[in-house]
Amino acid sequence: MPRPDGPLLVLHQNPEQLRPLLEGRFPDLDWRFAGDEAALDEALAADPVAALSIKDSFLPGPIHRRAFHHPSLRWFQVGGSGFDHLLPLERDDLLFTNSKGVLAPFLAETALGALLALSGNLLRYREQQKRHLWQPLPFSPLRGKTLLVVGLGAIGGYLADYAKALGMRVVGLRASGRPHPAAEAIHPPDKLMELLPDADVVSLHLRLTEETRHLFGAAAFAAMKPGAILLNTARGPVVDEAALLDALRNGRLAAAYCDVFETEPLPEDSPLWAEQRLLITPHASDNVIDWPQRFGAFFGDNLERWLKDEPLENVIRLPLA
Repeated sequence: MPRPDGPLLVLHQNPEQLRPLLEGRFPDLDWRFAGDEAALDEALAADPVAALSIKDSFLPGPIHRRAFHHPSLRWFQVGGSGFDHLLPLERDDLLFTNSKGVLAPFLAETALGALLALSGNLLRYREQQKRHLWQPLPFSPLRGKTLLVVGLGAIGGYLADYAKALGMRVVGLRASGRPHPAAEAIHPPDKLMELLPDADVVSLHLRLTEETRHLFGAAAFAAMKPGAILLNTARGPVVDEAALLDALRNGRLAAAYCDVFETEPLPEDSPLWAEQRLLITPHASDNVIDWPQRFGAFFGDNLERWLKDEPLENVIRLPLA
């Protein structure tokens, strides 16, 4: 296996979590691990040729953009599927990949858990438990209900599988039009407003673009079936939060789950905190205990392909500026 002509960079808040995995798997390669801006300066001075970049709340987007635009880099892999923090992407001379699908089954598992909690009145039972109140509450089962998956990619596909196993009818929106075994029907994205009135549950799995920003606003909520449930584990700005709050308060929506928000962390004075029919998690729907190692292992798989001059998984076509 040939050696690259420069070091490999790993940019992550806790790089020591990944050092044993990558150095153990590739002991003959020159690794540089950076968990802060000073360490990144030192690593970039060595002119790395490839990088794994895992963004979190402690390492802001500009730090990762600095690594991305470093002239010595020939390949850059994002830990995760989103790359909003790297925009604008102006390079067209770089091999660019992401980790789409690595955590997809676990994020879908969380979305399903939130749906079960909301539809089964578990949040209301928790409030009753605090008051020592014994009061059975009827619930409407998911079996036979329609789930609309808006963005039936890797995550949406796993959720479709889980929902079908529960007896739900699954309908998907995806630009490619490719069928999915768990979906009864696949429609193009421009059919969204036509499909919303028939959906009992709407789950969002969209990339944030100018076209999807506030896609779910007042018009979309008005089109939804009264008493529907909304799940958003995509990107916060896909949903207009003022319109969401209004739809919950006026009863248009029975409940909602949001893991992502327009401003993160969610401000302490946000009215969303007080909405009892809204389940909130802190952008943690795919926060499985070993998520950095999973991204590192996927990078290692792609690194083996790169060293063998084989096609990489999850290539992103540049430029996207």
